[in-house]
Amino acid sequence: MSETRLAGIYSNGIVLQRNKEIIIEGEESTRSEVTVTLGDCTVTAAVEGGKFKAVFPPMDVVFDTELKVEGTEVIILKDVCIGDVFMLAGQSNMELPVIRTIELNKEEIEAGDYPYVRQYRLTPDLEIPLKGEESICTLPEADWVKASGTDKYEISAIGFYAAKRIFEEKNVPVGLILNAQGGANIESFMCEEDLFATGTKDEDIDPYRGKGVLKAYVDEGNQKVVTWRENTVAKDFSIEEALADGINIRMPCIIAEDFSGSMWFAKEFELDKEVEGECLLRLGDLIDADVTYLNGVEIGRTEYQYPPRKYVFDGSLLKAGKNTIWTRLIIEKGAGGFVPGHPYYLDIPSGRIDMSGTWKMVFEKQTEQFVGNKMAQNIPSALYYASLETIRNINISQIWWCQGESNAEFPEGYDKKMILMFKKMREMFGEVPVVLVKIADYINPLTDTRVPEGWRQIQKFQDDAPGYIGNLKVVTSPCPDPVYELHPQNKSSIGADVAKASMEF
Repeated sequence: MSETRLAGIYSNGIVLQRNKEIIIEGEESTRSEVTVTLGDCTVTAAVEGGKFKAVFPPMDVVFDTELKVEGTEVIILKDVCIGDVFMLAGQSNMELPVIRTIELNKEEIEAGDYPYVRQYRLTPDLEIPLKGEESICTLPEADWVKASGTDKYEISAIGFYAAKRIFEEKNVPVGLILNAQGGANIESFMCEEDLFATGTKDEDIDPYRGKGVLKAYVDEGNQKVVTWRENTVAKDFSIEEALADGINIRMPCIIAEDFSGSMWFAKEFELDKEVEGECLLRLGDLIDADVTYLNGVEIGRTEYQYPPRKYVFDGSLLKAGKNTIWTRLIIEKGAGGFVPGHPYYLDIPSGRIDMSGTWKMVFEKQTEQFVGNKMAQNIPSALYYASLETIRNINISQIWWCQGESNAEFPEGYDKKMILMFKKMREMFGEVPVVLVKIADYINPLTDTRVPEGWRQIQKFQDDAPGYIGNLKVVTSPCPDPVYELHPQNKSSIGADVAKASMEF
């Protein structure tokens, strides 16, 4: 292990907040002090308990300088900038990467590069300390990703579309700290004291305390998934033989039967000639997991419900005459299928072929419904310790918040929780403004025919937030089309509104 190291967020390409104190943190195993140089400024930092914290005075905008740490070892970071830093927090609609919006926004995405828009993705191992102990989480070691070339594909879509507009307007480096986790609830971002004030009990947190305990729980949950899915495989099952007796069914549709387990769907279509070049099979949205084959060759798989199925393959897999698509679908909770309202087609260089209509369906194996562990980001305080405490000495310009979907089933008290959470964040990061992205409408295709009341309550709490949380602006997400899409692609318009609200503070 290195004798001199920086906390994970201090890496090549980092953007530090302008006009605020700059703190550089790390570890030093043998010396009593280290020297840290940022641009033309040098400070000496004492080492206490194996850790150091170098404090620099506020600085104005800087493009492409170096950060040098001299301890037992010498560390040099390249491409360091000073500009505006935004913390992007919440759940999957904030986390959703640019690549997931390329179908709608390809021209905008490819129009130009933004090397001074950069993102650090905060994906630490989640750990909850024992009572009375300090946080035991560490930051992942990763360089900041520049919004250039294909690297921009992995940046938060809301973050990218907002940041590029801010950069175009201000010509100031923009740093995005992506602090969002798919499925996270608000309780995970809250400190224990605030949680207890809103009804959380010790027994909701205690089972997950201690080094490695939450990780072991997550690993156990992952193994449950593996074991359950292995049990969906039927012995001596032949898809070719089974489809001979398959049921004709009009797709897309939700299979309404009480069924959990594995089933297959097959679609035949004719081509009048061979195909060359890249092709795309678009299979809308499937519930839950799938593996899809073309003429017996796997062309894509998705492990859970929400990502749109976009399977790219080489046209040489197609042939003149009859072609067959097979999709093996795993249904976890008693109902699933092909969600209506989404696109189902095959794009080949010569045109588009509709993939809705008649398919054959056959059951492989029925099982008990899947029952798994909670996600780590649903454990109270887990993200507070892992992704807030770990960066509390990083100064930022604003907080951009997009969350609420995971609290819609039990929305009571969400407003009070927002008040407490943002108050705590501002204790940690200063009295920074907040841009709140209101959750979009959504109808669960399995259970609802309209937007649920709990969803509407979260939306109202968010609409009303400027009245009870100061220095906060709300951005409304346009209604997605289809409304069965939990992760709509229209992030460019949302990013534009976030940028506008951000620059009005």
